[in-house]
Amino acid sequence: MQAGNPETLPNDYYLSNFHSLAGFVQKNYRDILSDAENNWYAQLCASPIAAQQLYIRLLTRKRSSFRLSKLSYPEIPALTQASSALSHANLAVCKPSACLQDLLAAYTKPEIIQLLALDLSAGTPRVDLVESVLGAEPCAREENVLKLQQADDWVTICDHQHWTVFTLCFFGNLYQSSTEFVLRDIGSVKYETYPIYPATRAFSSRVQLDAHLGYFECEALFDTIDARRQDQLIGLVRQLPEPVCGDRHLARRLDRLRNRVARQLERIGCSDKALELFEASSHPPARERQVRIHMKHGRLAQAQLIVSAMTDEPFNDAEGVIANRLLLKLNKEQGLKAPRRKQFRPDTTTLVLKASTFRVELAARSFYSRQGCCFYTENALVNSVLGLFIWDIIFYPVKGAFFNPFQSAPADFYETEFSDKRSNLLNLRFVELNDPLRFRDRILQAYSEHHGKSNPLVRWGRISEELLLLAVAHIPAIHWQVMFNRLLRDPRENTTGFPDLILFRENGYEFIEIKGPGDTLQQNQRLWMQHFADHGIPCRVVNIRWGSHLAASSA
Repeated sequence: MQAGNPETLPNDYYLSNFHSLAGFVQKNYRDILSDAENNWYAQLCASPIAAQQLYIRLLTRKRSSFRLSKLSYPEIPALTQASSALSHANLAVCKPSACLQDLLAAYTKPEIIQLLALDLSAGTPRVDLVESVLGAEPCAREENVLKLQQADDWVTICDHQHWTVFTLCFFGNLYQSSTEFVLRDIGSVKYETYPIYPATRAFSSRVQLDAHLGYFECEALFDTIDARRQDQLIGLVRQLPEPVCGDRHLARRLDRLRNRVARQLERIGCSDKALELFEASSHPPARERQVRIHMKHGRLAQAQLIVSAMTDEPFNDAEGVIANRLLLKLNKEQGLKAPRRKQFRPDTTTLVLKASTFRVELAARSFYSRQGCCFYTENALVNSVLGLFIWDIIFYPVKGAFFNPFQSAPADFYETEFSDKRSNLLNLRFVELNDPLRFRDRILQAYSEHHGKSNPLVRWGRISEELLLLAVAHIPAIHWQVMFNRLLRDPRENTTGFPDLILFRENGYEFIEIKGPGDTLQQNQRLWMQHFADHGIPCRVVNIRWGSHLAASSA
């Protein structure tokens, strides 16, 4: 399939995409798929093409039961025969749902009023109409079910749960879907090509696969329960799967959901239960919330122990900052004299500009463009240069890093082990920073060779060859290295917070963070500026003030 316009896709593009995904999963996961899951796919493959097309068309829709008269697919002219074939293969049943709410969802409001002979005006909201029908007496509800069932021919799809398993096996998550095939085929998203080996599959055992399935079920449940009820929140937690040894992805997912539930318990006043959950989590903000709960209840000694652990070994830079703030608050609560810490204050100036309809960053860029080449890059420049510089290392076939062709990054990219597993490659690559020509050539080659491909660091729409050439020429190698080191230390947190503008003058460069009236520095911005100050990287904050005429003060 050539990348191009959506019109180039054949009518049954979804059929080949489905089999690409399902065939890949059965080939690589047959040993941990259940007999029912393997048989499901075998039955579908053995069905007539039209039946396969109908099944796949309906499989990803929100409902299970469909009225045949409302289905229209040009490539499937004989819907009745296709649905009968699916019924014969036990993949569907040619009868409607017995659930009144499901049946109502298949009809329009005027159809419901007519079929059920309701004495309601056309202006009645649909939600009120449905509530009225569902709230009728049992005998009336049974009669309405029969009327809606008999008003059309139906097909009800079976075994959605098997497709969920196949999707999870293929992508390693349930956020992506077969839409990825379409986006690739029409050229909307381009992925890097990398080898995929059976030994690097996302899940190595059924226990591990079931644990991830359980997590996603609980995540979906969190959005449906009454979050104001302690019993429902605790009931959800009890359904969380047990962690699997060595599975860092599952551990992070479980901690993330556990933290969400704990925070909600805290909000509704169930501090003790919330504390139990936060204590079971190793990911932020678990320790911060424990400290705050202990402090709220006057348990300052327990809070002190946790803050000390956070200070000694912070999970990341952000938690280290929070630990220092909590320590100051704790000392104040205990009447202790806090150790004097020199608070970091970035260089700050003020610039008065003529009132403009442009965004404040763009207005400032226009002003500073008089002093040199100024670009509005925010988080794009340094991230992108690193992404281009280590492109082949990011997509190096480390075991377990790649298990499907739709990954923008290796599976461990946001883990601390990403740099550890590739330390030799990264160390060798960073030597090239000492050779400006070699560094420049590698950046430009990657920019040309991979332009438009998905990369977790590269922001294609915000960089250009002109910008890259200026950046490589003006920013010293040691500055690149200290920025790259901090990025790789925690890619999840440290890819944001860069200043808005970069200004290239004849004799150097400068990062500039623009703040409009009332705007203040965010924590991630302050952390980067602290890092810049510690390593002599030129950076300042410019506070914009609007005036009636163009003037500049300390700019």
